[in-house]
Amino acid sequence: MKRIFSTIVFASLALSSFAGGLLTNTNQSASFVRNPMRFASLETDAIYFNPAGTGFFNDGWSLSANWQMIWQQRDAINLTNNKKYEGKVYVPCMPTIMAAYKTGDWTFSGFFGMPGGGGKAEFNNGLPLFDNLIGGLGSSLGAMSPVPMTVAGASQFESTQYIFALQLGAAYKISDNWSVYAGVRGNYSSNNYLGTIKAVADIPAVGMNGVDVMAVNLDMDQSGIAFTPIIGVDYKVGNFNFAAKYEFRAATTLENDTKKMEVKAGDAMNQIGMGQKIENAAGAALGNYLGGFADGKKLRNDAPAMLSLAGSWQIIPRLQIMAGWNYYFEKDAKVESLMGGDNMRKLSRNTIEYLFGAEFKITDKFLVSAGIQYSNYGINDKYTSDLAFTNDSFMTGVGGKYSVTDKVDINFGYCYANYAPDNNALTQTRYERKTHNATIGVDFRF
Repeated sequence: MKRIFSTIVFASLALSSFAGGLLTNTNQSASFVRNPMRFASLETDAIYFNPAGTGFFNDGWSLSANWQMIWQQRDAINLTNNKKYEGKVYVPCMPTIMAAYKTGDWTFSGFFGMPGGGGKAEFNNGLPLFDNLIGGLGSSLGAMSPVPMTVAGASQFESTQYIFALQLGAAYKISDNWSVYAGVRGNYSSNNYLGTIKAVADIPAVGMNGVDVMAVNLDMDQSGIAFTPIIGVDYKVGNFNFAAKYEFRAATTLENDTKKMEVKAGDAMNQIGMGQKIENAAGAALGNYLGGFADGKKLRNDAPAMLSLAGSWQIIPRLQIMAGWNYYFEKDAKVESLMGGDNMRKLSRNTIEYLFGAEFKITDKFLVSAGIQYSNYGINDKYTSDLAFTNDSFMTGVGGKYSVTDKVDINFGYCYANYAPDNNALTQTRYERKTHNATIGVDFRF
């Protein structure tokens, strides 16, 4: 039963990492979806990906508005009985807004988006861990019954996480080749955990099946605010551009707002006089583990530091190629579970990403692009659970940009992330995951 509740806290991890590290979303523009290698960008989305590069913008305003729709399939397959548990994440609208104003050697910029979380994960037919462990408690509950009954687990669970971020900063163009940046991003985290984990019984003697024995009902919100300093540098020479960015760790503390946390016997159990016995027995078994859900309790949930190194080469006027490397300092972040302990300590190492992309101008108005991102995570069987699984992945993005005028661009694209299946020896579960992302965005300059 302890692991039932300790896993719930990691539901937030199930929502993170549409693109990026375990706890970080880097898909912050429509241009990224059509070509993930944006970390040496000198276009409007450099405000997020390469903020030092904004020092090379033209004087005046640069604005970008982006919309993304994301859907994700997350399946857990019990290798013991081959039962499949389907999880779905759907984000109908993930907005991103960027703005910059350049005057002389200074560029002041701002970004609003969701660098973590961003959707609802639904497990409508439960998860193998819930079913197996409830079944274990159910055996002791069934032994109390005056008539024989077989007890098993059933559950329905959903989790939602949003991290809203506002970033402000300034770049200074030191020379024709060098520009530097300093800024800060404020993160507001908002999580919700809602679900019911049941023990249900079949009672052959009275011809009743699927009778509710007991249920654990949970409805809890968490929220917190944190700040991330950001620094960057950009070096531009000839047809080459090189960029580096470092985001510091955001030490985040979340506070529980618990609306419901109860263990309740089913109506049929109350009718046969077993209700109080079952609640007492289940309460005693769970009592040591419910403290983490207490209203007002505070837990750490840091956003890790990140280092990005990238470069681009304009080979000919119509063709540009780019490559990059991202490193996420996740083992230095602190992410406490509701049961205590820190899941980041279980990782084998930090996440490393490799990115490559290319853009080709078919005409003066129309550009096509494609890119790949390979994310290599330091996960292992100890880290992975039914809710917190993020396997190594290849993400491929394709799309284009159409210049309506010399001051207005429309970006559009689609990307697909395929994750390597993972057979976990500790949980005897196979984990599979796929992510799709469609987007459109508009850039303005004036």
